[in-house]
Amino acid sequence: MNYWKHSLLSKKKFNGNAKDYLHIHKFIDTSKLFYFHNKHRILLHHTYGIDLCIQKFGETLTNTENRTILIRDIAAEHCKEDLMGMVPTLNHWYKYVDDALLNFIKPINPADNKLKEFVLRPFLMSGLKSTLIITHSNFGIFLAKEILGVDYAFELSNYLPQTNINELLEYVKLKERWQYTPDLKQLKDIEDEFNK
Repeated sequence: MNYWKHSLLSKKKFNGNAKDYLHIHKFIDTSKLFYFHNKHRILLHHTYGIDLCIQKFGETLTNTENRTILIRDIAAEHCKEDLMGMVPTLNHWYKYVDDALLNFIKPINPADNKLKEFVLRPFLMSGLKSTLIITHSNFGIFLAKEILGVDYAFELSNYLPQTNINELLEYVKLKERWQYTPDLKQLKDIEDEFNK
């Protein structure tokens, strides 16, 4: 599902205008810019991705109807819409990882505490070294720019070898139906609404 359809569903669920929610859904789907395949969801469609949305956009959003909605709820709905009603954790996604992936992950230890916390957060949330592909790759550099700013992104790039998220995602398997199946009923509801 594309981020405009997610925005239309948010309008239906939270009222206001679809454009009120577009920036949140667009951010969650930025992983498509790095990996245009269902597997892109491994990078931000989970509780860690929701946490990043809160860091980037704040705790709440006030829509055009002056209603206050939690960013967490908007991002969680995005996950549910794409993943058969599920809001997974990092552990749900990264339990099916080829052991060879771990050979490519060399945890870094930045001197700056803010950057260190940022790059280690997936591991701290999951306990799985494999989740570090999110922050220890070119996608992590992009996220650092989005969350911490361009100076932190440049600093992170100095610590990382040329690690391409496309190559790393090849080692992660999709084995459960929820990982690649959207909520088809909600897609039909959008189509029905347009056909009225």
